[in-house]
Amino acid sequence: MMDKELLWHEIEELDRKKEPLFDLITVKSRNSDGTESRFIKVTPPDWVTVIPVLPDGKFLMVRQYRHGSASLSDEFPAGVIDPGEEPLDAAKRELLEETGYRAGKWTSIGSINPNPAFMTNCSHTYLAEDLERVSGQNLDEHERIRFFSLGFDEIQEQMGGELMHSAIMVQAWFWFLREKEKRSS
Repeated sequence: MMDKELLWHEIEELDRKKEPLFDLITVKSRNSDGTESRFIKVTPPDWVTVIPVLPDGKFLMVRQYRHGSASLSDEFPAGVIDPGEEPLDAAKRELLEETGYRAGKWTSIGSINPNPAFMTNCSHTYLAEDLERVSGQNLDEHERIRFFSLGFDEIQEQMGGELMHSAIMVQAWFWFLREKEKRSS
């Protein structure tokens, strides 16, 4: 059922500021009763997160400094999808760059808009299995990443805590738990 009276229609772009990671756009929109207002949209590229499962059943994690929160963060390997790149190709690239591992089996387990209130992008999550270490890290110029492994119970306990405070981590873990349940039924 469509609630047409809830919809807004963008009628014009009023301003666009290009930033290195996104465009900040001010638009004018109109709702069904004719009310017009200004809204902000942020247009970051799509993202990808990889949940890599090692042969021993532990998860491959990365720790890095995050400038937005000015803190260290434990996360699954992740990154931006380059223009023209498919999400799965970005997932394979990010896993290899950040950890030196390749996966023999890939499963798409979920995609979601991180914040539909003002963001236009999509975050894709992949489960990577049958891992094999094939190289060293190949990090971007400003990346400083340490990788390590954690067990399921450790991640469950730490999720949402001091080092696992990223909303993208929480949503990726949700997708993983749903996939795990699907596989066990």
